[in-house]
Amino acid sequence: MKRPMGTIQAAAPLVQGSRLKVVASVRMDEGELREAQLPDREVAVMLPRCVLVAGAARAPVSLLDTMRPIVERMCLGRRARTWQFKEKWFFSFQPWRGVRFLEDETAAPAAAEVTPPPP
Repeated sequence: MKRPMGTIQAAAPLVQGSRLKVVASVRMDEGELREAQLPDREVAVMLPRCVLVAGAARAPVSLLDTMRPIVERMCLGRRARTWQFKEKWFFSFQPWRGVRFLEDETAAPAAAEVTPPPP
C-alpha cells in the first residue's frame, strides 16, 4: 500500500505531556492540510539527545528555542509520507531504498561546467 504524500508547510518542536514531539502541517497532494507528528525514532535522529541535553534526564522548556530552527530547516518544503495509527496522523521522510546512485559525471552534468579556482 502506497502511503499518501505531501509537502511540509510548517513544523515545530512541542512539549506534550512533558515529552518532546515534532508536529508538522503537511499539505497533501490532494490539497488537504493535515496535522501530523514525527515518530519518536525519527525525532531522535533529527534532534540527538546526546548533543542537546547530554546525559541529563530533564531539560528546560527554553531548549525548544534552540530546536525550532533545526526542525524548520530539516522539515520545511520536504516531501513526506503520512499514515494513521490509532486515530493519530504521523509523517516521515522517504526512505533511502528508493534512491539510486549514479556515476558522478552523469549525476550532475551542470557541475562539470564549474571550473575550480586556481591553486
